[in-house]
Amino acid sequence: MYKIFINEKPFIISQVDATENLFSKCKRVDYNPSKMIEYIKDTEGMRSNGFVMICDDVEMAFKDFFTHFVCIEAAGGAVFNHEGEILLIKRLGKWDLPKGKIDGGELREEAAMREVTEECGIEKLIIEKKLENSYHTYRMHNHRFLKITNWYLMKTPENKKPTPQLEENITEADWFDWKKLDVENLDTYSSIKDILLTLKKSL
Repeated sequence: MYKIFINEKPFIISQVDATENLFSKCKRVDYNPSKMIEYIKDTEGMRSNGFVMICDDVEMAFKDFFTHFVCIEAAGGAVFNHEGEILLIKRLGKWDLPKGKIDGGELREEAAMREVTEECGIEKLIIEKKLENSYHTYRMHNHRFLKITNWYLMKTPENKKPTPQLEENITEADWFDWKKLDVENLDTYSSIKDILLTLKKSL
């Protein structure tokens, strides 16, 4: 299954229906290559609640979707300290996880740890495991971009106050009690909410 967010609305490519609450209002359609760009444009529109596209070959359908976008690859981390708190940042008025573009020649894991350190000042990071990628799109200069973010579960022995990287439009960075964090009502991006809700099920 691929979960892509277009203008904060889900575009799901799956062999079976996606029954999570986040996708309950999506329109169900079968995969049709000739209609892919039509479905993308519909999702970009104000009236759409998103799509769940059912298909036999998920990878082929995603490759078809992919051809309509310029790809940007990024990496970031869901970081926990030894007190069971998660690191969140506020970027452009919404809560987020630290992440950023991968530099040329840089390993994804290296980029993820570098971005956490640059955006929050947190070091001594240990990668526990790879998480699911997130996918979201945006428009710029009449081009469609697909950002693929590689996420990693990280831990650090540090619990010092994070330092937000102001030049990256990060105005706050702090630790939050993971057990008490109300992800459903958190003012965040749809792709980030999906990552956090998936984490809630596994941690």
